[in-house]
Amino acid sequence: MTLLDSKLVRCWTSRPHLQSLYTLAAAAPRMRAALGLTPTGGGTVGFKVDGDALARTEAELIAATSARLPVHPLVTQDLHGRSTVRCWRRNRDLRVLTSDLVDVADRLARAGYGGCLRSATVEFAEPDGRRGRKLALVYLFDRGTFHAAAAAGTGALDRALELRARAALHGALPLEPHAHRRFVV
Repeated sequence: MTLLDSKLVRCWTSRPHLQSLYTLAAAAPRMRAALGLTPTGGGTVGFKVDGDALARTEAELIAATSARLPVHPLVTQDLHGRSTVRCWRRNRDLRVLTSDLVDVADRLARAGYGGCLRSATVEFAEPDGRRGRKLALVYLFDRGTFHAAAAAGTGALDRALELRARAALHGALPLEPHAHRRFVV
């Protein structure tokens, strides 16, 4: 077995923790009460697949989810080879959105890309959007933990909002204890 084969086998045989994503719906009332933020209806699943497997993965995802989702998921790739599947719900139903994200992640895992899954995000914002405060709850598949990633209106990180969100979610979600394991969204 070559080094490349061992990396591919490790990537394709690992199973992510998916069930913790369902706890997000219970955390939404805490976000509303403590921070005044509500779900936007948008969420993503991030993964990294190398080579031409991305085109095959994109086609499989769209074909597999087209009957279930009201709109096709949008699959994008950045310059570093990381891919993102974006799902959204116009009615902002967080339970249905998390179910969609779990479905996408499960389909990727069953297709052999379970170890390639990196994170899932669910977006929150102020209902009226006046101040432009946005927060994403990021779920790390390999660890089964969450952390908050907040951006101020200018695109800079809002650490104060992240800390307030962490305090509000304490006990409701399994939070990431290590700050260096954060994903910036």
